[in-house]
Amino acid sequence: MDAWDVVVIGGTVAGMRAAIAAHDAGASVALFDGRAHGSDAGAADTGGLAISMGEATSTAHRDDTIRAGRWLSDQDVAAARTSAAFEELALLERWGLVLRRDGASLPLLQQLPGHSVSRVASTGDSTGRELHQLLEEQCIKRGIPRRVDMQAVSLAMHDDGSACGAVFFDVQEGELVGVQAKTVILASDGFQSAWNGDGVGDGTGAWLALVAGIPLRDMEFSACNPLNVETVDLSLPLTLIDDGAKVRLASGGDVEFEADSGLDAASQQILSGGELCVLDARVLKRTSRKWYSDTAERVQSRCGLALDADVLPLSPRGELTIGGVPTDCTGRVTSGGEPVEGLFAAGGCCNSGFHGADIVAGNHLLDSLVGGAAAGDAAASTSASFGFGSPEAVTAELSTAGEKVAHLLHGADEGALTRAAGAFQLASVMSDAMGFERDAATLEAAAVRISEISTAGLQLSDANPVMNTELVEVLRLEGLLKLSAAAVASALHRAESRGSHQRSDHPERDDAGHLQHTLVDSSGNVSDSPVNQGSGDDWLLAPPE
Repeated sequence: MDAWDVVVIGGTVAGMRAAIAAHDAGASVALFDGRAHGSDAGAADTGGLAISMGEATSTAHRDDTIRAGRWLSDQDVAAARTSAAFEELALLERWGLVLRRDGASLPLLQQLPGHSVSRVASTGDSTGRELHQLLEEQCIKRGIPRRVDMQAVSLAMHDDGSACGAVFFDVQEGELVGVQAKTVILASDGFQSAWNGDGVGDGTGAWLALVAGIPLRDMEFSACNPLNVETVDLSLPLTLIDDGAKVRLASGGDVEFEADSGLDAASQQILSGGELCVLDARVLKRTSRKWYSDTAERVQSRCGLALDADVLPLSPRGELTIGGVPTDCTGRVTSGGEPVEGLFAAGGCCNSGFHGADIVAGNHLLDSLVGGAAAGDAAASTSASFGFGSPEAVTAELSTAGEKVAHLLHGADEGALTRAAGAFQLASVMSDAMGFERDAATLEAAAVRISEISTAGLQLSDANPVMNTELVEVLRLEGLLKLSAAAVASALHRAESRGSHQRSDHPERDDAGHLQHTLVDSSGNVSDSPVNQGSGDDWLLAPPE
């Protein structure tokens, strides 16, 4: 059985940044990803990297984050993330990241939804891809093992609740593999595939934690990309807005995004008028067009339209989730307010407390980078303080996982759904009940429907485990069903409209009153947890009266 100081689950930006930080802190590290090399490149990144360069302090960035998040941000985390942005960007540039530059040869900063000033750096329409490639190179230089096509199935936990490893399904060999670890870092993406049904964003880290008995936080919150092209689901980079492109109403006039709007609030502005909105990139600055060559090619191939000659119909689409595994500022996972020994999380699968109820443009990538680095450092430090325990917990979990996989391969129940049918039905339920507006009756019906899909079970057409990608998709879909049930339960519990969670039966905003996180366990039980309003004297402690 393999044994490592630190095991990272997820080949995302956050996962690779965590692996690099843990390695540089002296730990032995291995990264496991359920997908092929590079398959996560550019996923869920249309906003660049937020950084308060040129400002005297990062205070305004912190306050913009808290304000757009409707005061549900952990204010200590918001302060730590925003203050670390400059150092993180400087490190990326030393590693070779090529950013857009202004006339003074400094990184070009753009003003996007949620920011009161220009604060987002990017490489045009390739920020996610460039950053992913850069971090892959850094992992290779350090000799960090990256094992792909290794789908995580479950976490191995000691009787005292501490993490000691994980079980993976090796897609190429068709075998289950147990891996022992002093510390585990969950660093997969969010669970937005529950709405979209496209397999992008399966929330592996979140459902691993939920099944292991760790309640998830703020699962009712998510965020849309306002610049999503209708019918073809093509997400466009938000930086187009600052480069001259306009969001226009079909009846005439422009949509101006408010300075305190997060991504979901900007999407609400597009939808609030009840008429079609279009993106007009014909007025894009000539000096900026070269940064959007990939976007122009995708618009042409997917829509048959020219970015510089046609307008594009917009229909905001879910792109990021905010809820997930609760962590503190160091990335350590918490349960009931207490740390879970040996378990850390970063990136889309976790809820660091940074975003609150909505995401500010560029903050998702910032959270992945800074959060990943913090989790890697903390995991390495923790692993240095003790030795490997008994592998018995990993062996026991390996046996349990084997029974589960065997049932999926050979024991499908009568009436079980195919993976495609299950994903389609789940996406329909989530789009209807957990869309831009929600109400108790629809959410209750959604909870029943998700339970019915889960009870029906999922079937496979291939009983051979070798290269059985259908089995992997079924494992992920089972996890998505669990996360969707948790999200619906949390949405039912929060009887107020806040940020990306809008209750049509409770339209009043309760910004000043209900400053609470939601925590939901695997049984659907939901409780409140207080929001950390910060320990600094100058924190933005509460919303205005």
